[in-house]
Amino acid sequence: MEWSFTQVFFALLGFVLGGGIGGIIAIALGEISVTADGTTEVSSVGIFITVVAQVGGALVVLAYLSRTKGTGSFAADFGLRVRLRHWWGIPAGAGLQVGAALVTAPLIQLLFPEGPPQQSIAGVTEGTDSALGVVLILLSLVVLAPLAEELIFRGMLLSRLVRSMAMWWAIVVQAAVFALIHLADPEAIAAIPGLFLIAAVLGYAAIKTGSLSLPIFLHAGVNLTAALLLLYGEPLLDWLDELSGLEPAESLIRALF
Repeated sequence: MEWSFTQVFFALLGFVLGGGIGGIIAIALGEISVTADGTTEVSSVGIFITVVAQVGGALVVLAYLSRTKGTGSFAADFGLRVRLRHWWGIPAGAGLQVGAALVTAPLIQLLFPEGPPQQSIAGVTEGTDSALGVVLILLSLVVLAPLAEELIFRGMLLSRLVRSMAMWWAIVVQAAVFALIHLADPEAIAAIPGLFLIAAVLGYAAIKTGSLSLPIFLHAGVNLTAALLLLYGEPLLDWLDELSGLEPAESLIRALF
């Protein structure tokens, strides 16, 4: 489907506004709060509400566009064909997450000698110790977020860009947009180089396979790895400390998450 940049913008707007509405709901329910020292505290329930609202906002816009401007089929309009034979994308995504952290380690260490800031979601994940909290975090980050982000960035934006420029430039531009939009959380600034690399790989996978199946599995693997490392992976993170020479390498995983 030949989407326009205006339509891509409205899909992104639905995603952002949905997240804003979800955040307001979470605040009203006491799942997001600000402490006396200005620190924002977000529970796993707050994250779940926000992500569900983000995804819902995006899907409402995408469904409308598909029905009014497309064929009415998500598979045809956005390349949303999930094939179980791409299951290997999950472990490959794990390698991609760790690889991006290690490759960008020297740059992050140079820019943030005291250690990079971490996205707020990383702190929530680290503070999650209940079974329900873990389930909500994994559902939000491993299932819902990859689906919505792949539909928008690879299903719409990338498919539009490849009609306007060479393939590699299209991959670079969509990766830059994907990375920079994470600056909605200012603490994500240290994650930009790693997110750019990850998005470039996802874009290449989308073009080469002609669908979102492999990118979704890869994206799920990236997010799953970050979540599991922060929840349970202290020994592996200690090993990454030694391997990368960054103290601590754990902070890189937090930054990328």
